[in-house]
Amino acid sequence: MEVLGRISSTFENIKNTIKNRNSSEGLLNLKKDIQILNKELVMFGKENHDQYVRSLAMEGYITLLSVKTMPISLSDKRNILQESFDKLKQFALREECLFITLRIQNLLCYYLIQLDEMTLAKEILESMEDVYEKISKSLSENFFDAEDLFTTEPITKIKRVKPEKIDKIITNNVQMQAFLYNKLNLPEKYTLYNHTALRRQLEMKEGTPQDWALRTARLGNYFTYLNQLGNARHHLSAAYHVLRTCHDNCKLIPEEFVLQKADFEMHFLELSHHWVKYGLTLFKLSRKKILNRYFSNTTTKSNLWKTVNQNDLEERVVNVEKYEEDDVKEVPEKKGKGDGATEKLYIFPSLNLIDIENRVPVDMICEIEEARKLFTFTHKWLMRARHFYDFEHHSAQYVSCSLQLAELYEHLAFFEKNIDNQYNIQKRRADVLEALNSLLKNCDSVMSVQIDVIKELSQVQLELMALNLQKLWREESQTNIFNLDADADSIINSLDSESNKTLTEKTLNTSSKNVFLRKMEAATLINGKLFRLSGQLDAKTPSQLSFATDILKN
Repeated sequence: MEVLGRISSTFENIKNTIKNRNSSEGLLNLKKDIQILNKELVMFGKENHDQYVRSLAMEGYITLLSVKTMPISLSDKRNILQESFDKLKQFALREECLFITLRIQNLLCYYLIQLDEMTLAKEILESMEDVYEKISKSLSENFFDAEDLFTTEPITKIKRVKPEKIDKIITNNVQMQAFLYNKLNLPEKYTLYNHTALRRQLEMKEGTPQDWALRTARLGNYFTYLNQLGNARHHLSAAYHVLRTCHDNCKLIPEEFVLQKADFEMHFLELSHHWVKYGLTLFKLSRKKILNRYFSNTTTKSNLWKTVNQNDLEERVVNVEKYEEDDVKEVPEKKGKGDGATEKLYIFPSLNLIDIENRVPVDMICEIEEARKLFTFTHKWLMRARHFYDFEHHSAQYVSCSLQLAELYEHLAFFEKNIDNQYNIQKRRADVLEALNSLLKNCDSVMSVQIDVIKELSQVQLELMALNLQKLWREESQTNIFNLDADADSIINSLDSESNKTLTEKTLNTSSKNVFLRKMEAATLINGKLFRLSGQLDAKTPSQLSFATDILKN
């Protein structure tokens, strides 16, 4: 008891000295007291074998305290913590040592990551996973905080640490492990441990709902990058649910809502961008899968020199779509070594997200109805983001949203079978690009972006012209007047022939010739827009056409 009294008194002196450690004299006294206390703890452990583990826990706490307060180098801090961790690790599950061992491990791995010693940090973090599992199976209220051991009271009368503190330090270690896997470019382990940390924080209600929702949305965005759309949808839906609930609850307190309104707007804006990326990715994967199936299927390959029969083409497309419906599975994810996780691992059981997820498409798109549903969902989030920006103050973001809107129209047109509907969709796409191009004309610093916009606009004009020609071919082929293998000149010359024709035939052929000429004139006018757009580039100097001279300014 006498030794514990001296130890307790010295510890109180150290805590008082820490408050005045800014002076040189205070640092010297602090260093002296820490050295004295360490010697007393070593002697206490040697003389009292039943108190040896307790003395080790107290030594660990003093080590943690000195590393945080003393002005020493990062490498010295790392060495001191490593020595202490090695002593405590074999007693990690003892009630006196558990909490302080977890704290030392957390700070040690933090310093190792800063020193770029990733391999050692990874080994230490992974070696403690068995400890986490054993803690979860035991009673977490049986452990002590090492700071409370500096007392003369017997250990049976010392208060226990709250289980929430242990859960929090384990969650911090799991989160650090996820950060480490991201640094080591291990996406499967990064997503698993990041999700585990988020799930634990949600269950413990640690931190603010806004911060949790943002980090969950970013993980969902990362799942989108990995083409794991089921996991992406679940995490983005969870982020929206928590953020919306927090927003609605905050509105009940007007004073609080006024202070946080701007923050909520920014949070929903970031979530909008993630949802838009999700929708565009699903469209891209669906298109890629359909095209790959079509061109890889031997039954769909044909002689490219042969005149295409429209009925055969439609039949082939229907067959491909039926094949798609029979084999609509998740697009292969971007996997790496060690990927064995299933989607059941990446859920938040405490959240009811069924209604939200049912409104979000996740399967590969095969029909126009499915495409329209995904378009409507993605368009809503895109408009929400686009309305937040204006070209004058957020030029980069405005241009990005406009290009995404044009891309969205392009995807919808791909799945549309009706030519007239395709034309209307492509026309809207052209309107978006023309409006953007007119804004970029007045900005000298965005020449490279303007060139890209004009290129895409030229592509749209060509597609519009192709649709016009398809409509022309469809209308004229239905009248059975023209020979499809003949060229335009022969068609017109045949219509001009007056020999052996009745008055009715002459009238019909003249009318058909005029219709054909008007269609060709319309197609020529559309093609002329392409050359006029190209003429915008000719008016510039070579230096202005450089792609590397200027970048888009915010």
